[in-house]
Amino acid sequence: MNLELDDTQSAIKDSCDRLFERTAGAARARALRASGGADEELMSALAAGGFLDLFHDEDKGPLTATLVVEWAAEACVLAPVGQRMLVAPALIAGEVPEIVAVADASSLEAVRYGAEAEMLILIDGDAVRVARRGEFDATSVKSKFGYPMARVSNVRGETLPAGSAAIARRWNRIAIAAEIAGSARAALKLTARYLGERSQFGKRLSEFQALQHRISMLHVLIDAARWTVREAAYHGAPEALAASAAMNACEAAHSAFYETHQLTGAMGFTIEYDLHLWTMRLQALRQEMNGPRGHAQALVAARWGAGATTEVQNAHL
Repeated sequence: MNLELDDTQSAIKDSCDRLFERTAGAARARALRASGGADEELMSALAAGGFLDLFHDEDKGPLTATLVVEWAAEACVLAPVGQRMLVAPALIAGEVPEIVAVADASSLEAVRYGAEAEMLILIDGDAVRVARRGEFDATSVKSKFGYPMARVSNVRGETLPAGSAAIARRWNRIAIAAEIAGSARAALKLTARYLGERSQFGKRLSEFQALQHRISMLHVLIDAARWTVREAAYHGAPEALAASAAMNACEAAHSAFYETHQLTGAMGFTIEYDLHLWTMRLQALRQEMNGPRGHAQALVAARWGAGATTEVQNAHL
């Protein structure tokens, strides 16, 4: 795996940067949260630019699709980019709508983008069902975690072939990890800028060594999350790498939430400040797929077999 973006990926990043600068960002996220719903306009723009179909592109593939998910999260995009660009194309060969939700049957009380979804991918044990709008019920629920949430029930639809659940879980872990990596990186950048602008005792906050150590350690954690998810996507999301990427991302998300809010002091705990637009999403993402515990169990099972998960199930993570 080349650690540098190739020419194609660099060009795609430039295109994404221009698109997100025009149509995404904190102000756009605030407006969407106020009105409710997902950014359908942005998803249509991604579709028109061919970004939503990168997964199966011979020259670009899952790694480039994962990069776009990461960049979208960093730009505060409020749309199911990861679900649409990674999970859906890994499972479905035919036409896929722009707004896709992914849910686990064990947790249907708060499904991201459930009420807005034109397609729902339901992971239910060893089975996966794909339901179009009208084949499932969804009721919006209030949430402070940065995403539109819905309670989903009565899912019908088509059952996919055997083995689909494992594929869905692997790529959903990649989607979650990529979104965490992008969101955490945005929170880190915002906090670093804050430390460079604010002064105390006659010095910029960024000049205090103790704060430098904390921001540096956070940078290392977030970079680790970025590179592990990219590696997993590059290799096709094998279970061990996908679970490891999700675990690393959850660790980075946990640290990013507490460190960025503490380092920005009282300002970091106000809704007027943009920080929460990314960090509250981190809290939601950390809970998906049974959170760090679920990712750890998947990693243990992938490396040592399902029978080795008993100790992990009893561990405190």
